[in-house]
Amino acid sequence: MPERYGAAPRYNIARGQTVLVGEPMRWGLLAPWRGHGGKRGPMTYVVPHDALDATPQLRKATRMRVPADGFFAWRKVGSKRVPYWIHPPERTQFTGISTTHDDNIESFAIVMVPAAALVAPIDAVMPRIVGTLDGWRADAVSNWVNDLAHDDARCIAPLGNPAQGELF
Repeated sequence: MPERYGAAPRYNIARGQTVLVGEPMRWGLLAPWRGHGGKRGPMTYVVPHDALDATPQLRKATRMRVPADGFFAWRKVGSKRVPYWIHPPERTQFTGISTTHDDNIESFAIVMVPAAALVAPIDAVMPRIVGTLDGWRADAVSNWVNDLAHDDARCIAPLGNPAQGELF
């Protein structure tokens, strides 16, 4: 997702990476427990909206807005997964939560909701958008995005004829 806050554009942000969301934060809330033998606990990258009040860790987290240019979702077609770049005409914001754990790293997770009509043929869930889906598009993109070493505009380049305005 292109990131424009004075930093180089980002087109392929992965879970666990540090992202500039107003300030640098790790994408992934670290569990408050460390696990056995000094191992790190699992990270939470996305949170179902109906789980926000279900656990102490999520109840204590700070609500935030995550700036974004869109998101990727993968549609299963037979045995393949086809990536889609789902995006608005202009920058938007997702609902997120953030916290700082005893590792002193600020981190965040994105709140997920059931997919809207535009996204439902591709995936069952999507980030909670601040605002509406007016003008959003879902463009099939190449498998270039499937490699985290690829972080350039080819990740979001639509396949076929984007002027058609069709999902499939």
